[in-house]
Amino acid sequence: MKKLTVLLAALFMLTACGSSEEAKTGSAETAKDAKGDYASAKITVKGDAVESITLDETKDGKSKKELGANYNMKPHSKIKKEWNKQVEFLEKYIVKNGIDKVELTDQGYPKNDDVLAGCTINITNLMQAAKDAEAAAKK
Repeated sequence: MKKLTVLLAALFMLTACGSSEEAKTGSAETAKDAKGDYASAKITVKGDAVESITLDETKDGKSKKELGANYNMKPHSKIKKEWNKQVEFLEKYIVKNGIDKVELTDQGYPKNDDVLAGCTINITNLMQAAKDAEAAAKK
């Protein structure tokens, strides 16, 4: 009985020490360009950690993610990956490392070798939407 009491007390103390911070969600879209194209992001953060992120771009009124292989980037990609697969890689990278770890060249392409391993597209608008969504979530 004494062991059970000590075990329950320890469990209670560990539970009490857990983070009480709530996960918060934010969304953002970049301004539409002359053609009406824009980037969007939805992010869930808990403290400074990104728990999940969804990025997309809309071109000619169509979601690039929904287009998938029909976007037809794979044959033109340096790493032979479709747009949606490159963005999925970027999303996973952001969840693991955070938004601030993604560095861009002056032209808007990933600078980090670990990002370039799976994402070589221009991500200027995606990263702006991600940062704006993160700021909205932290309000």
